[in-house]
Amino acid sequence: MLQRLKNKIPHLILAGLLLVAVFVWLAVWEARVSDKVKIDFFDVGQGSAIFVGAPNGNQILIDGGPSDAVLAKLSQALPLFDQKIELLILTHPDADHLSGLVEVLKRYEVGKILATGIADNSAEYRVWNDLIKQKNIPVVFARAGDVIKIADNLAIQILYPFGKINGQDFSDNTNSTSIVGKIFYGQNTVLFTGDAEGSVENPLLFSGINLKADILVVGHHGSKNATSEEFLAAVAPEIAVIQVGAKNKYGHPTQEVLDRLKGIDIFRTDLDKDVDFECDLLECFRAE
Repeated sequence: MLQRLKNKIPHLILAGLLLVAVFVWLAVWEARVSDKVKIDFFDVGQGSAIFVGAPNGNQILIDGGPSDAVLAKLSQALPLFDQKIELLILTHPDADHLSGLVEVLKRYEVGKILATGIADNSAEYRVWNDLIKQKNIPVVFARAGDVIKIADNLAIQILYPFGKINGQDFSDNTNSTSIVGKIFYGQNTVLFTGDAEGSVENPLLFSGINLKADILVVGHHGSKNATSEEFLAAVAPEIAVIQVGAKNKYGHPTQEVLDRLKGIDIFRTDLDKDVDFECDLLECFRAE
């Protein structure tokens, strides 16, 4: 009997491997056949990390938060055994947006990077740039008017900065260099703003660029210096998402900003944890 059991072991192992393969194939197939776009606002503490998953399997990460907490979020968001992110976007090199991306670079295959390329002397930013060179990852420097196609009916349009600023020193105020972009999927629009404050919002308003968006990622985690009434009026969002750490030392989001957002559906990562949406070509809705 023992010998018969030993003889069956290879067959049992093979059956187990086949079963695992079937589950993996089903998971990949399900991800590919869906026409919905995933947009996940990760709860990474006092920082920002936005994941976009396209129907064709392309995946984008906009900022990475202040730590390696984003890695656990990605392991849940990405299909099983998927270790590639097609596009990383660094809105600006402050640690609460950059640190998690450094950890992602260490562990994932990255197809392309979109960033401003500004000069900054932080040790972590040097590690970021060194990893990009070591892995020979193509870098595109953001400027208004650029459109990055992600999939059919899915693209990201860059609204700010107005021109390339790579190599320039903004160490006195890196927030003023934040990439502002709009995600388009069908009739849906999502405006992400990094840590943009009045020094970015006002030129955008003056430029006459169409800022209208269904979902607004509130600038600088709800700082009083961002999300002015004029800017809100131009965006006219139905939903506002605030990526912010619980009981953070900055007092974000400020009451001034919360007052300005009255009448708009507000989701906060300090209260709601991960804020996940699924979008078809007509509308976005909270994912279960």
